[in-house]
Amino acid sequence: MNDLTLLREAGPEAPPLAPAARSAARAALLAEIEGPALHRRRRPSRKATVRTGLAAVTVAAAWAAAVVIAAPDGPGTPATSVTLVDFQMPTFPLSLEPEPEGMAPAFDGNGEGASIASYDDATGRNGFTVYVAEDEHESPDEGSADYRELSAGEVSVDGRDAELVRYSRTWCTGAGVGEDCGRRTFARLNWERSDDHWVMLLGYGRYSSAERLVAVAESLVDRPQRVTLTAELAPAGWSVQFYKMGRVLTLVNDAYEQQTITVHVPLPEDVSPPDELRDQLMGPVGDVVPVTVHDRPAYLARIDAGYADQRQAWFLQGQFEDGTTFELQVPDAFTQEQVLEFAEQVTYHP
Repeated sequence: MNDLTLLREAGPEAPPLAPAARSAARAALLAEIEGPALHRRRRPSRKATVRTGLAAVTVAAAWAAAVVIAAPDGPGTPATSVTLVDFQMPTFPLSLEPEPEGMAPAFDGNGEGASIASYDDATGRNGFTVYVAEDEHESPDEGSADYRELSAGEVSVDGRDAELVRYSRTWCTGAGVGEDCGRRTFARLNWERSDDHWVMLLGYGRYSSAERLVAVAESLVDRPQRVTLTAELAPAGWSVQFYKMGRVLTLVNDAYEQQTITVHVPLPEDVSPPDELRDQLMGPVGDVVPVTVHDRPAYLARIDAGYADQRQAWFLQGQFEDGTTFELQVPDAFTQEQVLEFAEQVTYHP
């Protein structure tokens, strides 16, 4: 997806996301994050050579604003104030049986649990999204000038009445501005799976057919799934603020909601080589110190948190066991040992 499309689909004040946005960003980070931009200079993507104006600034923030720490006013909190404890991540309540071949979910949610699971194939052209809620879902896209309803009717899902709507809209994919845009067909299935438990499915590509989408609906089982990006340790008194796209996890201090810890899995083209990392971090930074996390090389630095009192934060770039790079930013109230201890307990399940 190009930057302008991402801005339109996932930017502030956008309507609920359609599957069109999933291949690049499932959720609108900017609509939910308040605070300054990421303290890291975003490397120009090798796949996108044109980034201009507000679109470039906003999209860069949409990917990176998650790695932001807002420090409390006044003098720094002593490092001894942080106590790391075992942490339990929320789950997504449903699974698919059988699981679709070649597709793994990425989850969106908050401290109450995951409410969206997105399944896409390797091409990004075929997939579906599962939404769960206590009330009936509002339909994304409907009401927009680009929306064209193709058919609507009632079907049955495991003996329960369901509404099935097929429609088309413009969908752009690819990194270049305006690349590969055309009308695509989607299917939307909405039903009350059990009392006060509503499910909506949005399918596209091969999953825009009524038969295939109903088959997905009838394969749902009540088996919780762990989310894609998890933390198994957290400071006492902190909770999950949100997680997005299977790439962003943010924890929040319950006593001071401006203070956050965030883990971000950047796209491969946005990963800085270790020898360029210091130049990519914005604001005054100390030395980039080589450390070890998950038995792999990692790099740790102190950075300016970007506030008038010049509070600092920790920034760490590491890798999971499979070689996937992640970035972590935490308050300066952590000791270096606590930063590494926390990073060791961050796990990734793509």
